[in-house]
Amino acid sequence: MTTSPHHVDMDVIVPQATFALLASVKWLLVPTYRSTDFDVHRNWLAVTRNLPLSEWYFDDAGGTTVHTLDYPPAFAFFEGLLSNNGIAERLLESGWLDGRCLELLPDADNEPSDRCVRFQRATVILSDAVLFWGAYLAAVAVARSRGDGRGPLPTFLLIVTNPGLIMLDHVHFQYNGMLLGLLLMSIAFMVLGSMHPVEHNKMPTQRNQLWEILSAATFSLLLSMKHLYLTLLPLYFCYLLRRHCVTVKRNGNDTPVQFSWIKFLLLLGVSLLFFLGPFVPFLMQSDPLGQVRQILRRLFPFGRGLVHDYWAANVWALYLFGSKMASLVLRKAPIPASIIAVVERIVPFPEPQPSLVAVFLLVGVWPGGVHMAWKVGRWSLTKRIKPGRFFIHAIVFCSLSAFMLGYHVHEKAIMTAIIPLTLLATESRRTARLFTRLCTFGLFGLLPLLFRPDELMLKTTLFVTWMCGAIYFLERIHCYDRNERVAVVTKVDIFAFATLACVFIFMEVIHPIFFMPKGKLEFLPLMSTSVVCALGLLWCWVESFNQMRIAWK
Repeated sequence: MTTSPHHVDMDVIVPQATFALLASVKWLLVPTYRSTDFDVHRNWLAVTRNLPLSEWYFDDAGGTTVHTLDYPPAFAFFEGLLSNNGIAERLLESGWLDGRCLELLPDADNEPSDRCVRFQRATVILSDAVLFWGAYLAAVAVARSRGDGRGPLPTFLLIVTNPGLIMLDHVHFQYNGMLLGLLLMSIAFMVLGSMHPVEHNKMPTQRNQLWEILSAATFSLLLSMKHLYLTLLPLYFCYLLRRHCVTVKRNGNDTPVQFSWIKFLLLLGVSLLFFLGPFVPFLMQSDPLGQVRQILRRLFPFGRGLVHDYWAANVWALYLFGSKMASLVLRKAPIPASIIAVVERIVPFPEPQPSLVAVFLLVGVWPGGVHMAWKVGRWSLTKRIKPGRFFIHAIVFCSLSAFMLGYHVHEKAIMTAIIPLTLLATESRRTARLFTRLCTFGLFGLLPLLFRPDELMLKTTLFVTWMCGAIYFLERIHCYDRNERVAVVTKVDIFAFATLACVFIFMEVIHPIFFMPKGKLEFLPLMSTSVVCALGLLWCWVESFNQMRIAWK
Protein backbone atom coordinates (compact mmCIF):
# COMPACT_ATOMS: atom_id res chain seq x y z
CA MET A 1 0.00 0.00 0.00
CA THR A 2 1.34 3.43 -0.92
CA THR A 3 1.64 5.96 1.87
CA SER A 4 1.09 9.61 1.10
CA PRO A 5 3.90 12.07 1.81
CA HIS A 6 1.68 13.72 4.39
CA HIS A 7 1.53 10.53 6.48
CA VAL A 8 5.24 9.89 6.03
CA ASP A 9 5.97 13.36 7.41
CA MET A 10 3.62 12.80 10.35
CA ASP A 11 5.35 9.52 11.19
CA VAL A 12 8.56 11.52 11.55
CA ILE A 13 7.27 14.77 13.03
CA VAL A 14 5.03 13.26 15.74
CA PRO A 15 7.82 11.27 17.47
CA GLN A 16 10.11 14.31 17.48
CA ALA A 17 7.41 16.62 18.82
CA THR A 18 6.41 14.02 21.40
CA PHE A 19 9.99 13.71 22.64
CA ALA A 20 10.28 17.49 23.03
CA LEU A 21 6.92 17.76 24.79
CA LEU A 22 7.52 14.86 27.18
CA ALA A 23 11.06 16.08 27.90
CA SER A 24 9.56 19.38 29.01
CA VAL A 25 7.04 17.61 31.24
CA LYS A 26 9.75 15.38 32.72
CA TRP A 27 11.91 18.42 33.48
CA LEU A 28 9.04 19.76 35.58
CA LEU A 29 9.32 16.59 37.69
CA VAL A 30 12.94 17.32 38.67
CA PRO A 31 12.05 18.57 42.20
CA THR A 32 9.76 15.61 42.99
CA TYR A 33 10.50 12.66 45.25
CA ARG A 34 13.58 10.57 44.49
CA SER A 35 14.39 7.18 45.97
CA THR A 36 17.71 5.84 47.22
CA ASP A 37 18.26 4.66 43.64
CA PHE A 38 19.27 8.26 42.97
CA ASP A 39 22.07 7.90 45.54
CA VAL A 40 23.02 4.56 44.03
CA HIS A 41 23.54 6.02 40.57
CA ARG A 42 25.27 9.13 41.96
CA ASN A 43 27.76 6.83 43.69
CA TRP A 44 28.30 4.89 40.48
CA LEU A 45 29.14 8.13 38.71
CA ALA A 46 31.70 8.82 41.42
CA VAL A 47 33.14 5.30 41.29
CA THR A 48 33.65 5.34 37.54
CA ARG A 49 35.14 8.83 37.65
CA ASN A 50 37.52 8.60 40.59
CA LEU A 51 38.67 4.99 40.79
CA PRO A 52 40.74 2.77 38.48
CA LEU A 53 38.73 0.20 36.62
CA SER A 54 40.16 -2.64 38.73
CA GLU A 55 38.39 -1.24 41.82
CA TRP A 56 34.96 -0.52 40.35
CA TYR A 57 33.33 -3.71 41.61
CA PHE A 58 35.31 -3.86 44.87
CA ASP A 59 34.82 -0.36 46.28
CA ASP A 60 32.37 0.33 49.09
CA ALA A 61 33.89 3.64 50.25
CA GLY A 62 35.67 1.95 53.12
CA GLY A 63 32.50 0.23 54.27
CA THR A 64 30.59 3.52 54.51
CA THR A 65 28.17 2.93 51.63
CA VAL A 66 25.80 0.20 50.52
CA HIS A 67 25.35 1.82 47.10
CA THR A 68 27.92 -0.39 45.41
CA LEU A 69 28.12 -1.09 41.68
CA ASP A 70 25.94 -4.12 40.94
CA TYR A 71 25.02 -3.81 37.25
CA PRO A 72 26.98 -5.55 34.44
CA PRO A 73 30.04 -3.88 32.87
CA ALA A 74 28.29 -2.25 29.90
CA PHE A 75 26.14 -0.24 32.28
CA ALA A 76 29.21 0.60 34.35
CA PHE A 77 30.82 2.05 31.22
CA PHE A 78 27.61 3.97 30.55
CA GLU A 79 27.91 5.53 34.01
CA GLY A 80 31.57 6.23 33.27
CA LEU A 81 30.60 7.99 30.06
CA LEU A 82 28.16 10.22 31.96
CA SER A 83 30.79 11.23 34.51
CA ASN A 84 33.78 11.48 32.14
CA ASN A 85 32.97 13.61 29.12
CA GLY A 86 33.57 17.09 27.84
CA ILE A 87 30.10 18.33 28.73
CA ALA A 88 30.42 17.21 32.35
CA GLU A 89 33.84 18.91 32.57
CA ARG A 90 32.45 22.18 31.24
CA LEU A 91 29.54 22.01 33.66
CA LEU A 92 31.99 21.56 36.52
CA GLU A 93 34.16 24.44 35.34
CA SER A 94 31.19 26.78 34.94
CA GLY A 95 29.78 25.92 38.36
CA TRP A 96 26.51 24.59 36.92
CA LEU A 97 27.49 21.23 38.42
CA ASP A 98 29.21 21.06 41.79
CA GLY A 99 32.23 18.81 42.18
CA ARG A 100 30.78 17.10 45.23
CA CYS A 101 28.17 15.45 43.02
CA LEU A 102 30.88 13.29 41.43
CA GLU A 103 32.86 12.57 44.60
CA LEU A 104 32.98 9.35 46.62
CA LEU A 105 30.83 10.06 49.68
CA PRO A 106 29.65 8.00 52.66
CA ASP A 107 25.94 7.28 52.96
CA ALA A 108 25.78 9.44 56.07
CA ASP A 109 26.87 12.52 54.13
CA ASN A 110 25.70 12.21 50.53
CA GLU A 111 22.85 14.73 50.30
CA PRO A 112 22.97 16.03 46.71
CA SER A 113 22.70 19.67 45.75
CA ASP A 114 19.96 20.96 43.46
CA ARG A 115 22.56 21.22 40.69
CA CYS A 116 23.45 17.56 41.13
CA VAL A 117 19.79 16.57 41.03
CA ARG A 118 19.24 18.53 37.82
CA PHE A 119 22.31 16.93 36.23
CA GLN A 120 21.26 13.37 36.99
CA ARG A 121 17.64 13.98 36.05
CA ALA A 122 18.83 15.41 32.73
CA THR A 123 20.83 12.25 31.98
CA VAL A 124 17.67 10.15 32.36
CA ILE A 125 15.66 12.47 30.13
CA LEU A 126 18.33 12.37 27.41
CA SER A 127 18.72 8.58 27.70
CA ASP A 128 15.04 8.28 26.81
CA ALA A 129 16.10 8.94 23.23
CA VAL A 130 16.97 5.22 23.14
CA LEU A 131 13.44 4.38 24.29
CA PHE A 132 11.91 6.62 21.61
CA TRP A 133 14.11 5.19 18.88
CA GLY A 134 13.44 1.62 19.94
CA ALA A 135 9.70 2.24 20.26
CA TYR A 136 9.54 3.81 16.82
CA LEU A 137 11.53 1.02 15.14
CA ALA A 138 9.45 -1.68 16.83
CA ALA A 139 6.14 0.03 16.06
CA VAL A 140 7.10 0.44 12.39
CA ALA A 141 8.30 -3.16 12.14
CA VAL A 142 5.09 -4.55 13.66
CA ALA A 143 2.91 -2.30 11.49
CA ARG A 144 4.70 -3.48 8.34
CA SER A 145 4.50 -7.14 9.30
CA ARG A 146 0.80 -6.80 10.08
CA GLY A 147 0.05 -5.21 6.71
CA ASP A 148 -3.44 -4.03 7.64
CA GLY A 149 -2.89 -0.35 6.88
CA ARG A 150 -2.62 0.78 10.49
CA GLY A 151 0.32 3.07 11.06
CA PRO A 152 2.89 2.87 13.86
CA LEU A 153 1.96 6.05 15.73
CA PRO A 154 -0.77 4.64 18.06
CA THR A 155 1.57 1.93 19.30
CA PHE A 156 4.50 4.34 19.56
CA LEU A 157 2.49 6.82 21.63
CA LEU A 158 1.19 4.13 24.00
CA ILE A 159 4.79 3.10 24.73
CA VAL A 160 6.49 6.45 25.23
CA THR A 161 3.68 7.91 27.36
CA ASN A 162 3.44 4.90 29.67
CA PRO A 163 3.05 6.26 33.23
CA GLY A 164 5.05 3.37 34.69
CA LEU A 165 8.19 4.61 32.96
CA ILE A 166 7.51 8.20 34.01
CA MET A 167 7.06 7.19 37.66
CA LEU A 168 10.00 4.80 37.73
CA ASP A 169 12.54 6.85 35.80
CA HIS A 170 11.62 10.49 36.26
CA VAL A 171 10.30 10.45 39.81
CA HIS A 172 11.63 7.34 41.57
CA PHE A 173 14.81 7.54 39.43
CA GLN A 174 16.15 4.78 37.19
CA TYR A 175 17.11 4.18 33.56
CA ASN A 176 14.46 1.61 32.63
CA GLY A 177 13.42 3.48 29.48
CA MET A 178 16.87 3.21 27.94
CA LEU A 179 17.10 -0.52 28.68
CA LEU A 180 13.62 -1.21 27.35
CA GLY A 181 14.50 0.83 24.27
CA LEU A 182 17.30 -1.66 23.54
CA LEU A 183 14.88 -4.55 24.02
CA LEU A 184 12.42 -2.92 21.60
CA MET A 185 15.21 -2.48 19.03
CA SER A 186 16.04 -6.17 19.33
CA ILE A 187 12.38 -7.08 18.88
CA ALA A 188 12.11 -4.74 15.87
CA PHE A 189 15.08 -6.39 14.16
CA MET A 190 13.69 -9.86 14.87
CA VAL A 191 10.27 -8.95 13.43
CA LEU A 192 11.89 -7.45 10.32
CA GLY A 193 13.88 -10.65 9.93
CA SER A 194 10.71 -12.73 9.88
CA MET A 195 8.51 -10.58 7.68
CA HIS A 196 8.54 -12.75 4.55
CA PRO A 197 6.38 -15.86 4.92
CA VAL A 198 7.22 -19.08 3.15
CA GLU A 199 5.55 -18.73 -0.22
CA HIS A 200 6.43 -20.76 -3.30
CA ASN A 201 10.22 -20.56 -3.43
CA LYS A 202 10.61 -17.44 -1.28
CA MET A 203 12.80 -18.39 1.67
CA PRO A 204 14.55 -16.19 4.24
CA THR A 205 17.03 -13.98 2.42
CA GLN A 206 20.40 -12.65 3.52
CA ARG A 207 18.62 -9.45 4.53
CA ASN A 208 16.30 -11.42 6.84
CA GLN A 209 19.28 -13.15 8.39
CA LEU A 210 21.13 -9.86 8.84
CA TRP A 211 18.17 -8.49 10.79
CA GLU A 212 18.27 -11.56 13.02
CA ILE A 213 21.99 -11.10 13.67
CA LEU A 214 21.35 -7.46 14.57
CA SER A 215 18.60 -8.59 16.93
CA ALA A 216 20.94 -11.04 18.67
CA ALA A 217 23.70 -8.40 18.88
CA THR A 218 21.34 -5.82 20.43
CA PHE A 219 20.02 -8.34 22.93
CA SER A 220 23.57 -9.36 23.87
CA LEU A 221 24.44 -5.72 24.53
CA LEU A 222 21.29 -5.44 26.64
CA LEU A 223 22.37 -8.46 28.70
CA SER A 224 25.71 -6.77 29.31
CA MET A 225 23.85 -3.72 30.63
CA LYS A 226 21.24 -5.44 32.81
CA HIS A 227 21.19 -9.11 33.80
CA LEU A 228 17.45 -8.95 34.51
CA TYR A 229 16.93 -9.98 30.87
CA LEU A 230 18.78 -13.31 31.25
CA THR A 231 15.39 -15.01 31.48
CA LEU A 232 14.83 -14.17 27.80
CA LEU A 233 18.06 -15.89 26.74
CA PRO A 234 16.50 -19.38 26.26
CA LEU A 235 13.91 -17.85 23.92
CA TYR A 236 16.50 -16.11 21.76
CA PHE A 237 18.77 -19.13 21.73
CA CYS A 238 16.16 -21.76 20.82
CA TYR A 239 14.33 -19.59 18.30
CA LEU A 240 17.45 -18.48 16.42
CA LEU A 241 19.06 -21.91 16.60
CA ARG A 242 16.10 -23.44 14.80
CA ARG A 243 15.32 -20.56 12.44
CA HIS A 244 18.60 -18.82 11.67
CA CYS A 245 21.25 -21.52 11.95
CA VAL A 246 19.97 -23.70 9.11
CA THR A 247 20.22 -24.00 5.37
CA VAL A 248 16.93 -24.59 3.53
CA LYS A 249 16.62 -25.93 0.00
CA ARG A 250 13.27 -26.36 -1.72
CA ASN A 251 12.82 -29.35 -3.99
CA GLY A 252 9.20 -29.56 -5.09
CA ASN A 253 7.09 -30.34 -2.05
CA ASP A 254 10.13 -31.45 -0.09
CA THR A 255 11.93 -28.92 2.10
CA PRO A 256 15.13 -30.39 3.55
CA VAL A 257 16.62 -28.38 6.41
CA GLN A 258 20.26 -28.76 7.39
CA PHE A 259 22.12 -27.26 10.30
CA SER A 260 24.65 -24.64 9.19
CA TRP A 261 27.78 -24.39 11.32
CA ILE A 262 28.83 -21.26 9.46
CA LYS A 263 25.65 -19.41 10.37
CA PHE A 264 25.82 -20.71 13.92
CA LEU A 265 29.42 -19.64 14.47
CA LEU A 266 28.77 -16.23 12.91
CA LEU A 267 25.75 -15.68 15.14
CA LEU A 268 27.64 -16.94 18.19
CA GLY A 269 30.65 -14.76 17.43
CA VAL A 270 28.62 -11.58 17.03
CA SER A 271 26.61 -12.29 20.18
CA LEU A 272 29.70 -12.99 22.28
CA LEU A 273 31.40 -9.89 20.92
CA PHE A 274 28.60 -7.63 22.16
CA PHE A 275 28.08 -9.51 25.42
CA LEU A 276 31.67 -10.21 26.47
CA GLY A 277 33.20 -7.10 24.91
CA PRO A 278 32.49 -4.92 27.98
CA PHE A 279 34.02 -7.62 30.22
CA VAL A 280 37.36 -7.61 28.37
CA PRO A 281 38.86 -4.57 30.17
CA PHE A 282 38.22 -6.32 33.50
CA LEU A 283 39.80 -9.53 32.22
CA MET A 284 42.94 -7.55 31.38
CA GLN A 285 43.51 -6.61 35.03
CA SER A 286 46.15 -8.27 37.22
CA ASP A 287 43.61 -10.73 38.71
CA PRO A 288 41.05 -11.49 35.98
CA LEU A 289 39.42 -14.43 37.80
CA GLY A 290 39.07 -12.32 40.92
CA GLN A 291 37.39 -9.62 38.86
CA VAL A 292 34.92 -12.10 37.37
CA ARG A 293 34.09 -13.61 40.76
CA GLN A 294 33.52 -10.19 42.29
CA ILE A 295 31.30 -9.07 39.39
CA LEU A 296 29.19 -12.22 39.78
CA ARG A 297 28.88 -11.65 43.53
CA ARG A 298 27.59 -8.16 42.90
CA LEU A 299 25.20 -9.24 40.12
CA PHE A 300 23.64 -12.14 42.05
CA PRO A 301 23.39 -11.20 45.75
CA PHE A 302 21.27 -14.14 46.89
CA GLY A 303 21.67 -13.09 50.50
CA ARG A 304 19.03 -10.38 50.01
CA GLY A 305 16.20 -12.88 50.42
CA LEU A 306 13.29 -14.25 48.43
CA VAL A 307 11.39 -10.97 48.11
CA HIS A 308 12.08 -7.25 48.19
CA ASP A 309 11.03 -5.15 51.20
CA TYR A 310 7.95 -4.21 49.20
CA TRP A 311 6.67 -7.51 47.86
CA ALA A 312 6.48 -7.57 44.10
CA ALA A 313 3.04 -8.78 43.05
CA ASN A 314 4.02 -12.34 42.15
CA VAL A 315 3.65 -15.96 43.24
CA TRP A 316 5.98 -15.45 46.19
CA ALA A 317 3.83 -12.60 47.50
CA LEU A 318 0.89 -15.02 47.55
CA TYR A 319 3.13 -17.64 49.18
CA LEU A 320 4.19 -15.28 51.97
CA PHE A 321 0.64 -14.03 52.38
CA GLY A 322 -0.51 -17.61 52.82
CA SER A 323 2.25 -18.14 55.37
CA LYS A 324 1.17 -15.10 57.41
CA MET A 325 -2.49 -16.12 57.28
CA ALA A 326 -1.61 -19.65 58.39
CA SER A 327 0.42 -18.26 61.29
CA LEU A 328 -2.47 -15.99 62.28
CA VAL A 329 -4.96 -18.84 62.24
CA LEU A 330 -2.57 -21.00 64.24
CA ARG A 331 -2.33 -18.32 66.94
CA LYS A 332 -5.97 -17.26 67.11
CA ALA A 333 -8.06 -20.31 66.23
CA PRO A 334 -9.03 -22.85 68.93
CA ILE A 335 -6.92 -25.68 67.54
CA PRO A 336 -5.98 -28.75 69.66
CA ALA A 337 -2.41 -28.72 70.97
CA SER A 338 -1.61 -32.01 69.24
CA ILE A 339 -2.45 -30.52 65.83
CA ILE A 340 -0.57 -27.30 66.59
CA ALA A 341 2.55 -29.30 67.41
CA VAL A 342 2.43 -30.91 63.98
CA VAL A 343 1.51 -27.77 62.00
CA GLU A 344 4.18 -25.61 63.66
CA ARG A 345 6.80 -27.59 61.75
CA ILE A 346 5.72 -26.00 58.47
CA VAL A 347 4.18 -22.72 59.66
CA PRO A 348 5.43 -20.19 58.87
CA PHE A 349 6.19 -21.69 55.50
CA PRO A 350 9.90 -22.33 54.82
CA GLU A 351 11.65 -19.89 52.49
CA PRO A 352 12.59 -21.56 49.19
CA GLN A 353 16.30 -21.65 48.44
CA PRO A 354 17.62 -19.81 45.36
CA SER A 355 18.38 -23.12 43.62
CA LEU A 356 14.78 -24.28 44.04
CA VAL A 357 13.46 -20.93 42.82
CA ALA A 358 15.73 -21.25 39.78
CA VAL A 359 14.12 -24.64 39.00
CA PHE A 360 10.63 -23.13 39.26
CA LEU A 361 11.71 -20.29 37.00
CA LEU A 362 13.11 -22.65 34.39
CA VAL A 363 9.88 -24.65 34.42
CA GLY A 364 7.89 -21.43 34.05
CA VAL A 365 9.94 -20.17 31.12
CA TRP A 366 10.12 -23.57 29.37
CA PRO A 367 6.75 -23.54 27.50
CA GLY A 368 7.48 -20.31 25.63
CA GLY A 369 11.22 -19.86 25.88
CA VAL A 370 12.16 -23.39 24.87
CA HIS A 371 9.32 -25.65 23.73
CA MET A 372 7.30 -23.29 21.53
CA ALA A 373 10.35 -21.31 20.40
CA TRP A 374 11.98 -24.53 19.19
CA LYS A 375 8.89 -25.54 17.21
CA VAL A 376 7.98 -22.15 15.76
CA GLY A 377 11.58 -21.47 14.76
CA ARG A 378 11.52 -24.63 12.64
CA TRP A 379 7.97 -24.17 11.30
CA SER A 380 8.73 -20.62 10.19
CA LEU A 381 10.97 -22.06 7.46
CA THR A 382 8.48 -24.51 6.00
CA LYS A 383 5.00 -23.13 6.74
CA ARG A 384 3.13 -19.89 6.20
CA ILE A 385 3.04 -18.68 9.78
CA LYS A 386 3.72 -15.45 11.71
CA PRO A 387 6.94 -16.00 13.67
CA GLY A 388 7.38 -12.31 14.48
CA ARG A 389 3.98 -12.17 16.19
CA PHE A 390 4.80 -15.31 18.15
CA PHE A 391 8.19 -13.94 19.20
CA ILE A 392 6.63 -10.85 20.81
CA HIS A 393 4.06 -12.98 22.64
CA ALA A 394 6.87 -15.26 23.82
CA ILE A 395 8.83 -12.24 25.10
CA VAL A 396 5.76 -11.20 27.11
CA PHE A 397 5.16 -14.69 28.48
CA CYS A 398 8.79 -15.27 29.47
CA SER A 399 8.96 -11.83 31.09
CA LEU A 400 5.81 -12.57 33.08
CA SER A 401 7.22 -15.97 34.08
CA ALA A 402 10.38 -14.29 35.34
CA PHE A 403 8.35 -11.71 37.25
CA MET A 404 6.00 -14.24 38.80
CA LEU A 405 8.63 -16.83 39.77
CA GLY A 406 11.94 -14.97 40.03
CA TYR A 407 14.09 -14.61 43.16
CA HIS A 408 14.09 -11.18 44.85
CA VAL A 409 12.11 -9.61 42.01
CA HIS A 410 11.61 -5.85 41.99
CA GLU A 411 8.21 -4.42 41.12
CA LYS A 412 9.69 -2.51 38.16
CA ALA A 413 10.33 -5.81 36.33
CA ILE A 414 6.68 -5.90 35.23
CA MET A 415 7.54 -3.23 32.65
CA THR A 416 9.53 -5.87 30.73
CA ALA A 417 6.19 -7.52 29.94
CA ILE A 418 4.00 -4.43 29.60
CA ILE A 419 6.14 -2.56 27.06
CA PRO A 420 6.54 -5.44 24.52
CA LEU A 421 2.85 -6.31 24.81
CA THR A 422 2.04 -2.73 23.81
CA LEU A 423 3.29 -3.61 20.31
CA LEU A 424 0.33 -5.98 19.91
CA ALA A 425 -2.35 -3.98 21.72
CA THR A 426 -3.77 -2.57 18.48
CA GLU A 427 -3.75 -5.94 16.70
CA SER A 428 -6.86 -7.62 18.10
CA ARG A 429 -9.52 -7.10 20.73
CA ARG A 430 -8.32 -10.12 22.70
CA THR A 431 -4.75 -8.83 22.87
CA ALA A 432 -6.00 -5.34 23.73
CA ARG A 433 -7.94 -6.84 26.63
CA LEU A 434 -4.84 -8.63 27.93
CA PHE A 435 -2.85 -5.42 27.57
CA THR A 436 -5.46 -3.44 29.50
CA ARG A 437 -5.52 -5.95 32.34
CA LEU A 438 -1.75 -6.26 32.52
CA CYS A 439 -1.40 -2.49 32.69
CA THR A 440 -4.18 -2.21 35.27
CA PHE A 441 -2.57 -4.57 37.77
CA GLY A 442 1.06 -4.00 36.79
CA LEU A 443 0.98 -0.20 36.93
CA PHE A 444 -1.20 -0.14 40.04
CA GLY A 445 1.46 -2.24 41.75
CA LEU A 446 3.97 0.58 41.13
CA LEU A 447 1.93 3.26 42.89
CA PRO A 448 3.22 2.53 46.44
CA LEU A 449 6.73 3.39 45.26
CA LEU A 450 5.66 7.04 45.42
CA PHE A 451 4.50 6.93 49.02
CA ARG A 452 4.69 10.60 50.03
CA PRO A 453 1.47 12.65 50.20
CA ASP A 454 3.21 15.20 47.95
CA GLU A 455 3.10 12.75 45.02
CA LEU A 456 -0.42 11.43 45.65
CA MET A 457 -2.09 13.69 43.09
CA LEU A 458 0.71 13.16 40.58
CA LYS A 459 0.64 9.36 40.58
CA THR A 460 -3.16 9.23 40.68
CA THR A 461 -3.45 11.59 37.73
CA LEU A 462 -0.80 9.78 35.70
CA PHE A 463 -2.34 6.35 36.27
CA VAL A 464 -6.03 7.22 35.85
CA THR A 465 -5.56 9.60 32.92
CA TRP A 466 -3.34 7.24 30.95
CA MET A 467 -5.51 4.18 31.61
CA CYS A 468 -8.67 6.03 30.55
CA GLY A 469 -6.92 7.38 27.46
CA ALA A 470 -5.48 3.98 26.51
CA ILE A 471 -8.85 2.25 26.93
CA TYR A 472 -10.64 4.92 24.90
CA PHE A 473 -7.92 4.70 22.26
CA LEU A 474 -8.18 0.91 21.98
CA GLU A 475 -11.98 0.94 21.95
CA ARG A 476 -11.90 3.37 19.03
CA ILE A 477 -9.36 1.25 17.16
CA HIS A 478 -11.15 -2.06 17.62
CA CYS A 479 -14.68 -0.68 17.96
CA TYR A 480 -17.44 -3.05 18.96
CA ASP A 481 -17.87 -6.43 17.34
CA ARG A 482 -20.69 -5.91 14.84
CA ASN A 483 -22.44 -9.12 15.82
CA GLU A 484 -21.66 -9.62 19.51
CA ARG A 485 -20.91 -6.02 20.48
CA VAL A 486 -18.02 -7.14 22.68
CA ALA A 487 -15.96 -4.26 24.03
CA VAL A 488 -12.32 -4.29 25.11
CA VAL A 489 -13.37 -3.64 28.72
CA THR A 490 -15.79 -6.24 30.09
CA LYS A 491 -17.76 -6.54 33.31
CA VAL A 492 -14.91 -8.53 34.81
CA ASP A 493 -12.57 -5.61 34.16
CA ILE A 494 -15.00 -3.17 35.76
CA PHE A 495 -15.06 -5.38 38.86
CA ALA A 496 -11.24 -5.36 38.87
CA PHE A 497 -11.21 -1.55 38.62
CA ALA A 498 -13.64 -1.31 41.56
CA THR A 499 -11.53 -3.68 43.66
CA LEU A 500 -8.36 -1.70 43.03
CA ALA A 501 -10.22 1.54 43.80
CA CYS A 502 -11.14 0.12 47.22
CA VAL A 503 -7.53 -0.93 47.84
CA PHE A 504 -6.34 2.53 46.81
CA ILE A 505 -8.80 4.32 49.13
CA PHE A 506 -7.72 2.11 52.03
CA MET A 507 -4.04 2.62 51.23
CA GLU A 508 -4.14 6.40 50.79
CA VAL A 509 -7.04 7.53 52.98
CA ILE A 510 -8.32 5.05 55.56
CA HIS A 511 -5.00 3.61 56.73
CA PRO A 512 -3.16 6.96 57.11
CA ILE A 513 -6.08 8.43 59.12
CA PHE A 514 -7.17 5.53 61.34
CA PHE A 515 -4.27 3.07 61.59
CA MET A 516 -0.98 4.86 60.96
CA PRO A 517 -1.25 7.32 63.91
CA LYS A 518 -1.62 4.33 66.26
CA GLY A 519 1.25 2.43 64.64
CA LYS A 520 -1.04 -0.47 63.75
CA LEU A 521 -0.94 -2.72 60.69
CA GLU A 522 1.86 -0.73 59.06
CA PHE A 523 2.50 -3.34 56.36
CA LEU A 524 -1.17 -3.95 55.51
CA PRO A 525 -1.48 -1.40 52.63
CA LEU A 526 1.56 -2.80 50.83
CA MET A 527 0.49 -6.37 51.45
CA SER A 528 -3.03 -5.68 50.19
CA THR A 529 -1.66 -4.08 47.03
CA SER A 530 0.78 -6.93 46.41
CA VAL A 531 -1.76 -9.72 46.96
CA VAL A 532 -4.57 -8.19 44.88
CA CYS A 533 -2.21 -7.30 42.03
CA ALA A 534 -0.56 -10.74 42.23
CA LEU A 535 -3.94 -12.41 41.69
CA GLY A 536 -4.63 -10.16 38.71
CA LEU A 537 -1.19 -10.73 37.19
CA LEU A 538 -1.54 -14.49 37.71
CA TRP A 539 -4.69 -14.25 35.58
CA CYS A 540 -2.75 -12.28 32.93
CA TRP A 541 0.08 -14.82 33.00
CA VAL A 542 -2.29 -17.68 32.15
CA GLU A 543 -3.95 -15.65 29.38
CA SER A 544 -0.52 -14.71 28.01
CA PHE A 545 0.31 -18.39 27.67
CA ASN A 546 -2.97 -19.09 25.90
CA GLN A 547 -2.40 -16.28 23.39
CA MET A 548 1.22 -17.32 22.81
CA ARG A 549 0.16 -20.86 21.89
CA ILE A 550 -1.87 -19.63 18.91
CA ALA A 551 0.11 -16.48 18.05
CA TRP A 552 2.07 -18.10 15.21
CA LYS A 553 -1.03 -19.17 13.26
